[in-house]
Amino acid sequence: MKLLKMTVATLALTAGSAFAAAHSTAMIDADNVKTDGATATFANVMASSDGYLVLHNIGADGNVVAPASIGHVAVKKGENTNVKITADAPLKGGASYIAMLHDETNGNTSYDFAEGMTDADTPTMMDDKPVVEKFTVAAMSGSMESSMDKMSDMMPMVDIKTVTINGDTARFGSIMAGEDGYVVIHTMLDGAPVIPASIGHSRILAGENKDVTVTIDYDFVDGETYMAMLHTETNGNGTYEFGIGMTDVDGPVMVDGKLAADVFSK
Repeated sequence: MKLLKMTVATLALTAGSAFAAAHSTAMIDADNVKTDGATATFANVMASSDGYLVLHNIGADGNVVAPASIGHVAVKKGENTNVKITADAPLKGGASYIAMLHDETNGNTSYDFAEGMTDADTPTMMDDKPVVEKFTVAAMSGSMESSMDKMSDMMPMVDIKTVTINGDTARFGSIMAGEDGYVVIHTMLDGAPVIPASIGHSRILAGENKDVTVTIDYDFVDGETYMAMLHTETNGNGTYEFGIGMTDVDGPVMVDGKLAADVFSK
C-alpha cells in the first residue's frame, strides 16, 4: 500500500511537471489551418508568455516579410485553442504564409512590433530561433477563383484621379473599402505622411463608396501634397480614434504589406 501511494504520488508529480513543461513551450499547430476569406483559424497555439500570433507574407526570395505583418491577434500564456486571426486582405488560395509568435514586452497590450519599432513585442525565441510555422491556403476551385478575381477588383483603394477640391473640402469620386472604416487625410513631410496626426476624416463602409467628402481643419493649399489613407474601424464604436498616444485602434489598412493610400495635391 505504501509503495502504491508512493507510485501514485510520483506519477502525479511527474504528470504535473510534464503539464507545466508543455505549457512553457511555445508552439503553433499549423496542420489543417482553416481559412475563410481573410480569416485563418489555428486549432492550437501554445505561448510561453502573453503575446500575439502574427501573420506575415512570404517574399519572392522565400523569406518572411518582416517586420511588416498582415494581421495579428492576442494570445495568452499557455494553451490557446481555435485561434482566429484576420488578415488585411483575403488569403489567396494556394499561397503560403508565415505564422509567428511574438511576446508582449512593454505591457501595453497592443502589438507594436513594426518598421522603426523592432525593440517592442519581439518574436518569441526558442533555442535562439523564432517560433514560426509556414502554412498554405487550400487551392480554390475555378468558380471560387473567379469570384476572388472579382473581389480583387474591389481591393481597398482611394481613387485620387477623381478627387476635386473646394476650399477645405476634398471630394473623392470612388473609394473601395474591404471593411467599415475611414478615409483619412494626412499632411506630407519629406515625402512621407505625417502620422498618427491627421487633418480630416470621413466614415466609409465596406464595398464601394461614391462621392465621399472629407473636410479638413483649414483650406487646402495650392501646391501642397496630401495623403488619403484608409483606416479600419477596429473597436466598433463608429468613432475615428487613431492618433497620438492611441495607435492601437482604427489603424491603417494594409494590402500586401503596404498602406492602402495615395497622394494627391490641390
